[in-house]
This record gives sequence, structure tokens and C-alpha cells, in this order.
Amino acid sequence: MFTAVLEGLGKPEDPEEAWKGREILVTDMTGAGEVQDSQWGGWGFQSNSKDTPSAETRADYKTKSADSCPLRANWGKTELYKSIPHGEIKTYFDRRKGHDGWKDFYQNHPNAAGFWTFSRPGYNSKADEAVLYVTHSCGWLCGTGHLYLLAKTEGRWSVKNRLFLWIS
Repeated sequence: MFTAVLEGLGKPEDPEEAWKGREILVTDMTGAGEVQDSQWGGWGFQSNSKDTPSAETRADYKTKSADSCPLRANWGKTELYKSIPHGEIKTYFDRRKGHDGWKDFYQNHPNAAGFWTFSRPGYNSKADEAVLYVTHSCGWLCGTGHLYLLAKTEGRWSVKNRLFLWIS
């Protein structure tokens, strides 16, 4: 499922292009994906789709999204991304060190387009629909957060819609 999101970068459901030709780093741990009830209504804004997640999928997402867990090593198409340890990310942004975390990050990863963090997904009972929260962090005032609606057809996940939640 994560692969479907990465394959869609720069395509109609994800038109930003800041990462074209850059290294895609994905944290090796899921992050919290807290979404307020009021944020679920904008499906279809800046999108070619009007598809929305079922109530069942949304409820499962809300149950699971607050928990973090490690991602399995070498998931999906490994040529699309490089895993970056969550602990490494934390060291860049430890405020007690009094340094510029993004400067340090890009010195160590000069070809990176920031980093992506995925939430735990929520599914319907058939496990053919999922919702996933994805953040892209690329600077102090550079980042986005989206919910992705995915569907599984013939054993393959694809992005059906993307809900833009925030930008900095």
C-alpha cells in the first residue's frame, strides 16, 4: 500500500514536484496520524476524484492511527525509496543541542527531498479499502500532510483520492 503512494508522487492525485529527481527517504517507524473530525469533509478538493472512505474504514483508521510501529524492512518497491531510522531523524531535531536540524539533515542527505512518515492504515472488513495519513517534512516551513484513500483491486493497491490537510 505504501508503494502505491510513492508511485503516485507527482501524478494527478499528488501534483507537487519538489522531489522530482531527489532521494525519497521514508522513516522506518509509523507516526501518529491524528485527524480531527472536521477535517474529513474535503475529499475531492484539488483532486480528480470524489471517492471517500467508508465509515468502516474511517473508524478502523481512527482506532489504529494513534499507535506507532516499526515498518518491515525492505517493504514494497525498494527502488522507490530509502529507509531512514526514526532515531536518526530525532537526533537532527533535538532542541537541547541548539543547532539547525534541517541544516544537519541536508548535510547528511544532500540529495534528499526531506522525509516521509506514514501512519498505520485503517481498513474495511474486506481489506480492499484503506486510509493512510502521510506527512512530508522538508524544512522549518516546508511540509504537507495528506490522507490517502486506497483501494485494492486484483491484489494491487492504488490511490483513489487524496485529502490535503495542511501545509507549512
